Amino acid sequence: MRRLSVAFVVLVLTFSSAWAKPVNRGPPQPPVEEHKPEDNGAETGLAYDSYLRQVVEVLESDDDFRKKLETANVSDIKSGKIAMYLDMVNHTVRTRLDEIKRREISRLQDLVRAQIRTMTDPKDFRKNLPTHLDLNNPHSFEMKDLETLIKKTTSDLEELDKQRKEEFKDYEMEKKFEEEEKLKQMKEDEREEEKKRLEELKKKHADHPKINHPGSRDQFEEVWDKVDHLEDQEFNPKTFFFQHDINGDMEWSIEEVDAVLQLELDKVYDEKNSPEEDDPVERQEEMNRMREHVFKEMDKDHNQRISLQEFLEYTGQNGENEHFKEDDGWKTLDEEEVFSDDDYARFLEEHHAQPGVIDVPSNNLQFEPEHPQGVQLDQAGQHQLPPQGQQQFQQQPPQGGQQQQFQQQPPQGGQQQQVPQSNTNMNQMSAEEQQKLQQQLKDMKAQLEEQQKKNQV
Repeated sequence: MRRLSVAFVVLVLTFSSAWAKPVNRGPPQPPVEEHKPEDNGAETGLAYDSYLRQVVEVLESDDDFRKKLETANVSDIKSGKIAMYLDMVNHTVRTRLDEIKRREISRLQDLVRAQIRTMTDPKDFRKNLPTHLDLNNPHSFEMKDLETLIKKTTSDLEELDKQRKEEFKDYEMEKKFEEEEKLKQMKEDEREEEKKRLEELKKKHADHPKINHPGSRDQFEEVWDKVDHLEDQEFNPKTFFFQHDINGDMEWSIEEVDAVLQLELDKVYDEKNSPEEDDPVERQEEMNRMREHVFKEMDKDHNQRISLQEFLEYTGQNGENEHFKEDDGWKTLDEEEVFSDDDYARFLEEHHAQPGVIDVPSNNLQFEPEHPQGVQLDQAGQHQLPPQGQQQFQQQPPQGGQQQQFQQQPPQGGQQQQVPQSNTNMNQMSAEEQQKLQQQLKDMKAQLEEQQKKNQV
């Protein structure tokens, strides 16, 4: 895809969790009509990613609009005010934008139809309405569409970035929890040995060369010597910039900045080491932190690209700027507090409830017949007779067949009533006693059925 203009590129760049990708080289992206905009690195992660990329590409093809973008300030772009210049674009561009919007509307209609079939509450439909374009006008792409798209994308990408950081924090807390649980399961002598082993791994991980401040002169000069192999020449910022501008577009992209930071990252995280010593997830997060710091220092227009002008303004023409020469080092993740004790306590409460907690029983009690009277299940699931003297009251079957046991459900008050056990055998009772007992059982059954009806209501 041809280079996105200064300032507007922020709308299509994906956030840190997917930034460390190799630099793409090759032919330009095919036309937008083919419905397959080139994947310039990773996707944004947004549901409307394809629509966003197509709109940006088409707007980039208009020279007048691109010039306005290049001279606009960041606040006007993020607020959507830049949309007022949409009227400047030529007729061909407007026609292509209209077609892109109609295709997006068609895609959303198909998606909504599929969702409606699975919705149980009609109110859910309004909750899920898309907000990245103007639905009141399904035919043409207007100023409101561009303003809406810019605002929505800016907000969603910022939210994705927050989500990435929260997910990493959860990862670290889960890692701590699993380590603690593993230690709990061990015998005391094994536990002490494991603690020593883990401590040695931490010490080994922390034992690395000095980490230069990302974006400092010391950091760049080390790359100049060890990666570019120009140690016999004096460091020159402009030459260094062009050396790492891989695609020659006079700007450093996210991938190109990552490549400059690799040497620093390898000091802390050796990919040859075990994940216990140098965690690859933590390595990626460390890269995110370093990259974000470099862009914060140099990317003055906040478009996630560092131009040659921005670079030289930061370093000085000959690397003479004082802030560029300062190097206070860099605190790695293991030197920073990723989560607090309160964060960890909340995490345990939400994700790892303590054992022994008894759930409150439901009030929707249902009558369910037990196993045939006089039969119990052993641990293997086989039927066996109950011990002598522990039979419960039984209803005499009318024709000598299988007997049925009934268990009384607790009344509305919640306290369960139990039928007293007896050693009396019904065959030893008189006819009058048997008739009385059978009547009691019928009354109990009627009471249970009545309770079941109430619960169903």
